[in-house]
Amino acid sequence: MDISIERILDHMNNDHGDVLPLYVRHFCKREDVKEAKLIDVNEEGMTLLVNGNERVNIEFTKKTDFKGIHLEMIKMAKISRKALNVPAPEHYKDKGHQEEEKMKMEISDFIGNFKSVIIGTVSEEGEPNASYAPFFKYHGDSYLYVNETEAYFENFKKNGKASLLFIQDEGQAMVPSMRQRVIYNAEIQFLEKNDYYNEILDEFQKNDFSIQMTRNVPVFHLVRAKLTSGRYVKGPRQAFDITKDRRVVEVMLGASENS
Repeated sequence: MDISIERILDHMNNDHGDVLPLYVRHFCKREDVKEAKLIDVNEEGMTLLVNGNERVNIEFTKKTDFKGIHLEMIKMAKISRKALNVPAPEHYKDKGHQEEEKMKMEISDFIGNFKSVIIGTVSEEGEPNASYAPFFKYHGDSYLYVNETEAYFENFKKNGKASLLFIQDEGQAMVPSMRQRVIYNAEIQFLEKNDYYNEILDEFQKNDFSIQMTRNVPVFHLVRAKLTSGRYVKGPRQAFDITKDRRVVEVMLGASENS
């Protein structure tokens, strides 16, 4: 999937998931919508997965170029909220809301450049472990291609938790001690091997040809990593906490009460 499309899916599903059912309720005149997930967009409209199993197409109010898709979806969100009498979240009114939205996209773009991620886990005995695994985003969700021979696999099975580190290459950093990075706490979910599982792997192997050779080997598995909270370190004294409700809050590293 095109990385720019995945960028929109990631942003809408993870940062504005509350508005997706409203699109279907208003533009399709439906009242049976319990949940909706954005799975595709193009210049003419969007495709959503409704209630977990139904694909619904919604046309934009006008055909737009790719750069205008985000603005079109914002406009349609306002139309839906007004028609259904559903107010926007209060923090949308905050003075720094637009800057926060830009920071969310910056974090998403940074992670979108990675095809693997460093994984930290802890065993039941409290022993730490570090490794890595292939990483892939699809329909706004994050996935790892994992191997039973790695120590993290048993830790995933026992507690379902991990720390994921996306860190700038040393060769791209001004100095090794100031590498740009995102650290996420994640909940690991093992997936049933069904048609959708295979659909994800079909896309995944376009970025990593070794998956084609190993996907039917029993010790390899696809897991979903639900990114919960974390921290984005952009540079010296430039850090942002990512909260569980997907807010991005600037912090001052090393600041004291009197500074």
